[in-house]
Amino acid sequence: MHKVFFVLGAALLCGCPQNAATTAGAQRAAGPKVTAPANGRMIFLTGKDSEGFRINAAHPPLRTSCAACHRANGSGGVHLPGGAVSADLRRKALSEGAHPYTLLTLERAISTGIDNENKPLDPVMPKWQMTPRDLHDVAAYVMTLR
Repeated sequence: MHKVFFVLGAALLCGCPQNAATTAGAQRAAGPKVTAPANGRMIFLTGKDSEGFRINAAHPPLRTSCAACHRANGSGGVHLPGGAVSADLRRKALSEGAHPYTLLTLERAISTGIDNENKPLDPVMPKWQMTPRDLHDVAAYVMTLR
């Protein structure tokens, strides 16, 4: 008799609509995968990745998003404490000079504070700490700014 209840119970759990709803709910909770450009844009504008996690820096940043210093369009020109002025991050500005920024040198600048000519950026620029995916996404997004 116990075997009948066990087999019946197992069959009900496997085919139960509630079990299917729970699985669907878990899939919805995970949400649709966000594209790299959308994730990069979100990080740039809000300082949070597509999953809502705040991007931190090695030391507390003056402001919590890229756009807060470099403006939403990346044009920079924001006057910061100590006389620093935020850089223009649009494509034309990044591609000028003897050593134009590449995706890798931009990732390095964002995460280590070392520019495209191996020189330290102004100390007001945070050394952002994020996952490799988030770093790649935000750097790739910056490379699209015009």
